[in-house]
Amino acid sequence: QDSSVLIWFLSKGGVLILTTWLSQAAVEEQTSVILLILKVLCHLPLHKASPENMSAILQSVNGLRFYRTSDISNRAKGLLSRWTKLFAKIQAMKKQNRNNSQIDSQ
Repeated sequence: QDSSVLIWFLSKGGVLILTTWLSQAAVEEQTSVILLILKVLCHLPLHKASPENMSAILQSVNGLRFYRTSDISNRAKGLLSRWTKLFAKIQAMKKQNRNNSQIDSQ
């Protein structure tokens, strides 16, 4: 719950570790591990992750959309939907900040 610890985890490559674990768990059909990692991903401030790390985890989670267990596929779809909304909101805020900066400079 401590955001500074979560950001530290992201900065030290934690997303890539989770991506590796998630991929291995999917291959080995370890549903309890997959569900746990998906739960962890819900709490990480992934908007602070590097684009490369974010791309890797997005690909892994996207691959779970069609997993044989509906609980996992539904959680993966929900997580992707949540991230889409979050990143759209962040992009809108960045655009608004750029517009405000342009107005201020004029």
